[in-house]
Amino acid sequence: MNVENELSGESEDVLKDEEGSEPQDEGGEPVAVEGQKGEKEKPSDSEKKGFSSFFADFVKNFDSEPTAEGKIRMGIDFMRNALSNSGTPRFKDFWEGRKLCLPLFKENLSPKVRSQLWSSYIELSTEAKRLKEILDEQSAFAIEQIELAIQALERDLEHYELLLSHSQEAPIQLNSVSLKEKEQFYVQIQKELLVLNTLASKVNAMRKEVVKTEMRIRIKNKLLERLSLCGDQIFPKRKELIKKVSQEFMSDVDNFVESYFQDEEFKDLHLYSLREEIKELQSIAKQLTLNTHAFTETRVKLSSCWDKIKNREKERKKEVQQQRQEFKQNFDLAMEKIKPFAEMCSAGASVEECNKKANEILDFMQTIDLGRDEVRALKDEIHKAKRGPLDRAREVELERQKKEREAETKKRETLNALKEELNALLTQSDSLEFELMASKRDALHKQFEEIVISKAEKQIIDRQFKQLKDLLDDKKEKTLLMLSEDDQKALSELKGVLEERKLRRQEIKNQLENYRKLLGGSGFDFEKAMMYREMIEAEKATLEKINASIDEIEEKIEEIEAHG
Repeated sequence: MNVENELSGESEDVLKDEEGSEPQDEGGEPVAVEGQKGEKEKPSDSEKKGFSSFFADFVKNFDSEPTAEGKIRMGIDFMRNALSNSGTPRFKDFWEGRKLCLPLFKENLSPKVRSQLWSSYIELSTEAKRLKEILDEQSAFAIEQIELAIQALERDLEHYELLLSHSQEAPIQLNSVSLKEKEQFYVQIQKELLVLNTLASKVNAMRKEVVKTEMRIRIKNKLLERLSLCGDQIFPKRKELIKKVSQEFMSDVDNFVESYFQDEEFKDLHLYSLREEIKELQSIAKQLTLNTHAFTETRVKLSSCWDKIKNREKERKKEVQQQRQEFKQNFDLAMEKIKPFAEMCSAGASVEECNKKANEILDFMQTIDLGRDEVRALKDEIHKAKRGPLDRAREVELERQKKEREAETKKRETLNALKEELNALLTQSDSLEFELMASKRDALHKQFEEIVISKAEKQIIDRQFKQLKDLLDDKKEKTLLMLSEDDQKALSELKGVLEERKLRRQEIKNQLENYRKLLGGSGFDFEKAMMYREMIEAEKATLEKINASIDEIEEKIEEIEAHG
């Protein structure tokens, strides 16, 4: 079968079916794609009869081609270019070019050329249908995603109050003194505006997405209509809130201007504070969602206030310059008094005389106007002049402290030597005679009474002397116990020792009670508390020994009395 038969047979029906397969919806309406009449775009001057400028140029060249083969090749190239267009293929141009080429295959062409051109023609037609199917799938997916997004937006609007309650507070930093009392108002209204701004941006973004997405006009109109209904719930409310916050902010700025900039003299606040307040108000204007009129008007008013502050600062600088000149003159007057004062200090005056003269100069400084830097410089000069007498007084004081340290060192050495002798006496108590031990103990106690030490150290050494006394008592007791049973003198001495032991026991009990009171009622540090606990434990041990000794002596007396 040749090409002519194909054109007149089943293949021709297929071509007609392909030719009539322009993008249509299920109801037969054309789909809105780039370059089609269905789009709501105004045609440019280069377009002709609803076609693109590319097709108009193609038709012009196509009509000027004399041969059928040349026209077909030109049409195939145009169809290929239409499909390979960057972005979306120009299907409208493709279908129109295809219609122009189809009748030309019936012209007088060589079989080989006609077959080759026909193959290219069919191949491009198949490719167009395949691309159309792909684009339809993509368009369907895009429409589905847009519908889901619109549904989510509609749900947000349906539960607007819940959405507003769950939204975060507006990140507004209201450090302005003028707006401090209205902080909650601005935060709440800006919080709702942020929610509405987000919803409005979603509506605008989805509207742009619907417009640029290829789909059927009917579907596109429905989606745009739904977005329009959403916008009707968002934009009027947003506009009203913007108007409300704009009017309130303008009123607050007007109050600020009237309060502090109505007269030439600025009221209440320092220039620095006013400048910082203007900066805060300008910053808040950028954070709030204001309309153009409110933002511009408040900006102009605050800028005018800023200019007034700058002019006032220039005047202040002139006043400061004049004041500095006065400070400089007064500084020279004070220096004239400090120079003879410095010579007096260098000549060897005492610290008392230097202090008296320095106080007179300081009193004079209080009677004249001086700046902070001038006062600091003058005081440095006075201090520098007094340095000589102060250094001499410091040397005397250092010498006195040195002597005190030497005396303290000598006392510490004497005390340490006393402690060592006491410890040696306690250690050697078993090998020493009673009389020798008693005489050494009395000599050490006399030496101890001549040393001036702290109360804590005195208590420690007193405890060692008491231990030594207990050892002496033990030695005396042992000597008495070694006497014969019928020796009345020994009995008398035992009773005397018993009485001494009882007195010693009462003394230890009193000492224990004193230690407990001191430990319980005073805020000692850890080291002193441990020291007192050790003293209490030592006294307890001594008390136990004395109790045992008393029991032993009483038993011995009872035994002697029973035998008598």
